Amino acid sequence: MEFTPGEKAVLSQIRVLYAASSRTEQQMKALTMQWAPNHFESYRTAFGGLIEKRLIDDLGSQIFRITDAGLRAIGVTLPRPQPVVPRAAAARPEPLPAPAPRARRGLLGRFFRGRA
Repeated sequence: MEFTPGEKAVLSQIRVLYAASSRTEQQMKALTMQWAPNHFESYRTAFGGLIEKRLIDDLGSQIFRITDAGLRAIGVTLPRPQPVVPRAAAARPEPLPAPAPRARRGLLGRFFRGRA
């Protein structure tokens, strides 16, 4: 991808911001504080060029996000997604054995327990 000198300068400034915090979302104020007042319009135009090239997402007037393509442009290696390994099903505890059935007694057996 071809970059203008202004875009290269803004990318290097973004690289410094990213190196300091390792966050893809950055404050616009932190970036614009690095811009010299007499070059402000040039940097702003270069920043717009980076948005058009989809290296940066503008999230409003205060925050911008560095896209994956932007991270590659500033030299950050993206971690490869780890394959999802299904975990073995947790061993279920064996159910307790059912109590042994009791011998049923008739109506008279209930009154005369143990007597024969």
